[in-house]
Amino acid sequence: MNPSLTPTMAAAWQSLEDDLDGDRAAVAGFAGSWAGLLPHRTGALLGALAHADADGAREVLLTLAVTADMLGMDRLAEAATQGLDALDHEGVAGAQRHVDQIADEARSAAIVVAGALAQEGWSNL
Repeated sequence: MNPSLTPTMAAAWQSLEDDLDGDRAAVAGFAGSWAGLLPHRTGALLGALAHADADGAREVLLTLAVTADMLGMDRLAEAATQGLDALDHEGVAGAQRHVDQIADEARSAAIVVAGALAQEGWSNL
């Protein structure tokens, strides 16, 4: 697997590739689209929390947690899960305390994915 992928990412990406009958380009396309949507998703989270929209925030946090986990982006998945737990136990104010960490992890994840996709073998999108 790609040397720029962490072991967790490599396992996750390989699992996706296996699930897609070896379609490496589909995995790369998914990862690239996912990374490109991260700014929108973090913006949607900020907007939902600013408007005390717990359901909207829950939807974004679940999406971030699940998709980050699918791609082996453990730190973002964990940050989103913590935000979700805070939302469930403390409401919108609890989730707001996690927004900066989630946004930081999302930026880092986008950089890591872009770097992985730029490596030989992932560049054939």
